[in-house]
Order: sequence, then C-alpha cells, then structure tokens
Amino acid sequence: MTSFSSLRPRVKPLLRGVSHEIAAFIAAAGAIALVVGAPTPRAVVAAGVYGGTLTTLFTVSALYHRRSWSARAYALMRRFDHSAIFLLIAGTCTPLCLLLRSRLSLVMLAVVWSGAVLGILKSVFWTNAPRPLLAILAVGLSWIFVPVMPELRASAGNAALALLLAGGLAYTVGAAVYALRRPDPAPAVFGYHEIFHALVVVAAGCHYAVVSSAVAAIR
Repeated sequence: MTSFSSLRPRVKPLLRGVSHEIAAFIAAAGAIALVVGAPTPRAVVAAGVYGGTLTTLFTVSALYHRRSWSARAYALMRRFDHSAIFLLIAGTCTPLCLLLRSRLSLVMLAVVWSGAVLGILKSVFWTNAPRPLLAILAVGLSWIFVPVMPELRASAGNAALALLLAGGLAYTVGAAVYALRRPDPAPAVFGYHEIFHALVVVAAGCHYAVVSSAVAAIR
C-alpha cells in the first residue's frame, strides 16, 4: 500500500505552482466578467459553471503546490487537485454544448459530465493510480467533444474552432509531459511539472476566448 509520505515530491522546485497562483486571480476576474456580461439566464448558468470550475482548478492547484502540507493533508489536497482537472473539462464543455443546443451536443454534455464524475471518483479513491492513467483519462475526456466540432464551427466560426483545437493540443502535450516527466530542464527551479502547468495556462487562455464568444451568443 502506498503511504502518505510516498506521495510527496522529494524536491519542490522554486517555481512550483507560481503560474497557477497568478492564473487563479486572473481566472476569478475572468469568471466574474463572464457572468456579469452574460446576456441571458441560460448564459449566466453557462458562464457560472465554466468560470467556477476554471477558478477552482487554478486556486486548488496553487494551494496544493505552493504551500507545505503535512503528509495527510498533502494526500487530501492531491485528491482535490486531480478532481479539479475533471471538473474543468466538463465545465469547459458546458457553455459550448448550451450554445449548440442540438441533440448530439446535449448527449455529449451528459457523457462528459458522467466521465468527469468517474474521473473524480478515481482521483478520490485510487490515489496511487499510475501517473499515465490520469493523463490518458483527462486527455480522452477532453477530446470527446470532437463529434460536435463541425456544429461549433458553423455556430462560432473558424477562429473559435482553431482556438479550441490549440487549447486541446496544449493540454495534450502538457499531459504527455506530466506522464513522462520529461523534459525536466531545471528540477530545482523549473522542471517538467512547471512546463505542464505553463501549458495548462496556455490551454485555458485559448479556451477562455472560445467560451467568452459562446457565452455572448447563448440565447
């Protein structure tokens, strides 16, 4: 059985969690802006779900990675951190599916939230799962939206689709870096995990732009 202490990193790089600490404040401001600017009650719900999950991911990640925790608290925060990944995936899909409103998009919304629940259960109850498994589950759930991309292109345009794909690619590369622990340029300062975090910020920025246009168009 994996002990609590074995889950903790041997060395915490100097910049561990810094990018997500900064992103947490930006995400909170962005979430408020989305909700305030939402044109309809339906759009408010979409903005709230997305903004809430986005802010949760960066806030939990910043707390988890920036603070020094006891072994038991570290294990608990790890559960929260990994669960927040699946929440954001579902939260990002929500406004896009509510914009499209087709039968297929609503089915995809149900599927992605079901997948997120399963991912959260894995994060809570199987904390010592192989590192690549988390990456595979998260990436697989992220790309489950592919079947409705033609609808999104028709509704939101080529630029939105390009940003959605760019964000998905950044998440995928980041997940690969996380799973492989490579490249690891400066382990004491800025290692593989910091590269992963930076790619998450880039991906979130791309997707925020897409969601902003989607929320503005929801009626």
